[in-house]
Amino acid sequence: MPNHEQLEKCTQLLSTKSTDDEKFAGLMLVPRVVAPDDAESLEYIFDAMDVKFLERLMRTGLKQADKSAIMLNIAIPVIDSFASHSQIAGKPKMLERIPTLLQIVGRQVPQVSNEAAQAVCKIVSTDSGAEAVLESPEGLVGVVGSLASADSDTKDLIGFVDFALNRLSTFASSSRGHGLLGQWVEIVTKTSALFDNNQQMLKFGLIGVLANALEPIDRDIGAEADTQHPCAQLISHVLSGCVSVLRQRSETTQYADQALVLASHLVRLWPDRVFADKRKSDRDSNDQRKQSDLILRLACVEGQSSIDSMMISPPLAKGKPDQQRLKRGWKLPFCAEIAAGWLEWVSQWLDDQELESDNVDEEAIYSAMGSVQKLADAAVGFLTDWRDRVDCDQEVLEASPTVCLSTVHLLTQWLATDPKLHSNALPLLPMFTEWIKKCPEHSATLRGYLRPCISFALDTCSIDEEKFVKDLKARELTHARGEGLEFSSPWVGSIEFDDLAYAVYNIPSDEEILAKRQDQS
Repeated sequence: MPNHEQLEKCTQLLSTKSTDDEKFAGLMLVPRVVAPDDAESLEYIFDAMDVKFLERLMRTGLKQADKSAIMLNIAIPVIDSFASHSQIAGKPKMLERIPTLLQIVGRQVPQVSNEAAQAVCKIVSTDSGAEAVLESPEGLVGVVGSLASADSDTKDLIGFVDFALNRLSTFASSSRGHGLLGQWVEIVTKTSALFDNNQQMLKFGLIGVLANALEPIDRDIGAEADTQHPCAQLISHVLSGCVSVLRQRSETTQYADQALVLASHLVRLWPDRVFADKRKSDRDSNDQRKQSDLILRLACVEGQSSIDSMMISPPLAKGKPDQQRLKRGWKLPFCAEIAAGWLEWVSQWLDDQELESDNVDEEAIYSAMGSVQKLADAAVGFLTDWRDRVDCDQEVLEASPTVCLSTVHLLTQWLATDPKLHSNALPLLPMFTEWIKKCPEHSATLRGYLRPCISFALDTCSIDEEKFVKDLKARELTHARGEGLEFSSPWVGSIEFDDLAYAVYNIPSDEEILAKRQDQS
């Protein structure tokens, strides 16, 4: 704890009644009197001081930055020390400093701007700080714009924008940030335009920034954001930028992989806008469809490549998941999500009788079907091979939930629209059943993926789903293959299909009922 007399002297020097010279002396005294980790004493000083003096120092320092950064070198370290503690960083008097701090960050004053960026990051880490930045987005938009005119290395500035955007996305997706989604779209759109219109290292640096900005947003939030501020420009810029990077694949393999990751987030959030905007049929939207078609085809090729790299590699130990094999397939989840999003959109297109055919290239859709079918076929082979190599079905999912769930998402989207792979996928049904039963953290997701497949299989056999569920509950199944009946789907009538249906519809099986009775007795 600091000496009480010294603390009082410091606050008196920094009060509104003091002269500027006295306030200068007080600022120089703060680091000598108070330790950086003494939040209580720092808060006491902050509440008592004339914070507007710091503001004047920063503004004067900005005007003189080309000649001397003395003023900024005095003000910024003090603000950064206050911002290091959340109870101070979120105070209104600190939030009012954000616009000036962002100007300093964008000016890229040597040594000073990085410290100002650190202070802003600490302030934005609080909910009130994130809210303040979103309420006045022009500050961060200005920093993003300064990237294009930067003369020196932009690595630190890109790192700041990356952190700030990801934090704002996390806040915007929370209940408190829903009303500010329009401002969030404005900032991300500015960043995406910079990504689209610049080349080489700045473009490559912004791929990860945009991916991290979109990752915290789910589809419902994305739809809400689109209503507050149309996302059409954002989507167009990201697609165009990704295609530009992917076309240089032979020279920029690392960044091409990151472009697929970014594209997968776009598809996850706005599949109908990425693959064909139902509200437009102009030249720009046609160009966008060509770009999305290229991304889809590349995703299918890269997805198959990821599967091949995992299947070719032998396991390190029999019956155990090989983490090295999984690392080789890190791109598969993103490629699978792009293909799954496209299949979801196609299903909606097939069901939508009001969609004008002029807005959709049917020939391109059916052509792309072949690429997606190859990836779905490879997914069946991958899951079957992996299951054969591991002793326990549960271990397959636990080894890499992301790889498994994204692969199942793609596969079930295909199985819910085309029966061609039903026969090959039949051996996988017991594994899906075990996952639902023994992995409760993923059971709801798996049920959501698999239920449309069951509905589709029943529909192809002209079996009413509602009656089928009633028969399951009553143990009066009348569609057994043992009765000599043949069905369009190889699933229907099999024990594997019925067991999966029990799990998907959350109906206790005979074994589960018997086990429960034994436990009770």
